[in-house]
Amino acid sequence: MSYNKKNTNNAVSEDINIIHIDVLDGIRAIAVFIVVWFHIWQQSWLMPIVNTPALSFLNINSINLDWLPRTGYIMVTMMIFLSGFCLFLPYARHEHKLGELPKTSTFFRKRVARILPSYLFCIIVVLIYNLATHQYTAPTYAMHGDSTFMFKDLFTHLTFTFNLFKDVSTNTLLNGVLWTVALEVQFYIIFPAIQSFFRKKPILTYIIMNAISFTFIIYARKNGDNSFLLHQLPSYLGVYANGFVGAWIFVGIAKKIKRDNLIGMISTITSLFCIYVYYLMMQDLCSAQSINGWQMHNRYFLSVLFMIFILSTCFSLSWYRKIFSNAFMRFMSTISFNFYIWHQFLTIAFKKNRIPYFEGDTPPNELNPQDKVWMWTFMLLCFAASFAAAIIATYGIEKPCSKLIMNLKRKTHSGKTAGK
Repeated sequence: MSYNKKNTNNAVSEDINIIHIDVLDGIRAIAVFIVVWFHIWQQSWLMPIVNTPALSFLNINSINLDWLPRTGYIMVTMMIFLSGFCLFLPYARHEHKLGELPKTSTFFRKRVARILPSYLFCIIVVLIYNLATHQYTAPTYAMHGDSTFMFKDLFTHLTFTFNLFKDVSTNTLLNGVLWTVALEVQFYIIFPAIQSFFRKKPILTYIIMNAISFTFIIYARKNGDNSFLLHQLPSYLGVYANGFVGAWIFVGIAKKIKRDNLIGMISTITSLFCIYVYYLMMQDLCSAQSINGWQMHNRYFLSVLFMIFILSTCFSLSWYRKIFSNAFMRFMSTISFNFYIWHQFLTIAFKKNRIPYFEGDTPPNELNPQDKVWMWTFMLLCFAASFAAAIIATYGIEKPCSKLIMNLKRKTHSGKTAGK
């Protein structure tokens, strides 16, 4: 939906869509891709360093992008920020009198339709694989002597609580990357109450959310168990809060201005500057003594940077927005959830089963010299298999099941209406 500023004082320009913000498709897809690249890089060790002899006259002998996958886990913060932004966007529209207040029942139904089918399908497939290959009883597995661990692993995954238990979050065989899904579901449960408080008392709610986040982070740093506490919901409340603020600011600006070349140019420069600042921060992270400590200290500031980046990108010049909003990015955004939840399991399974095949006990990427052919083959296979799994799971499981879940409400409502 778009609004024409000439027709009503409360409307936005006709070229600013506040229902679907197109650039978010590409930003989400890129964020997920970088996280996936990080996990595949962990197993392949293939460094993205390109020699550039043609640029030697500029004193540029190589282009080193190693920092990008090496710090790829930081994009989880971007994913969390985007979640907060998109979750609160319809409520922000309502507060600016540009949309209806969403029903809580509809909110939960949409979350179930979006998350549950792909999530359960992944757990079922991974569990069958683990049972078929005796992963839980393998002598090399840390929990092989605990006969009840598999049931705890399964139960906590089915209840979206496995990230709350240190033994499970550390040793799970049911796909470790699902911790972000568990965290998101935990936030979904409290979101209706939080968004209500935020709409009524935005400043106070923002302060409370960040106070909880900073207090928890201080506790985590003093506790010394950063790797476990770092991924708990309280430490991300400040990121969600900035997502809410970002949505509020976007709608507020969008209903008052119309894009023009000056606004677009300033926004584009700001967006590019944010990317440069992100690069500097990642360089700092690469040299940090403690990556967990760095994240705890900088997570809030990163989410502010992401907010400025997204807002400026939303109002940037059309050619720049096309980078994030095009048919390919929309497709990647569509399959991004399944791309994310399948990539790590497939990557580790390939390496454990010597796919591509290698002889000896040492993987080719750990040899001296390294087997670059195997490393490239392995990396491309992992990406290709993850894409394939994402497409199959999205169009074979997620979309049909989501449609069924959403249609179930309509049929139930129609039945009640007919009964009256």
